[in-house]
Amino acid sequence: MDNYPRAGLRLRSEPGVDPEVRIACINFCKWLRTQMEFPIRVVIYLKKEDQIKNRTTKEIVTATFFAPYEKDVEPYIRIATGDYKDLIRERGKIDALYAMLDSIAHELCH
Repeated sequence: MDNYPRAGLRLRSEPGVDPEVRIACINFCKWLRTQMEFPIRVVIYLKKEDQIKNRTTKEIVTATFFAPYEKDVEPYIRIATGDYKDLIRERGKIDALYAMLDSIAHELCH
């Protein structure tokens, strides 16, 4: 793993992501860093859209994981958060936030 230039887990949020989602994801990532090692830097991008397009399959999804073949290109995760308000109406706030965190966990452990 020494060929990778950086390690760790990072979170990036684009403008327009609900602040509650952003804060919950920040806290979840802080906790994840205490539970898992990240010898290769993984960046999680929170997107404001309801859904995103998988770059390889062109499928419309709510979360993606990109793992490159090249060792000098870092993997990343994209999470669609735009349906947060709809999820609150359907499931309640706690379960809506859990849905976002579950997407992160699923992509990390997939």
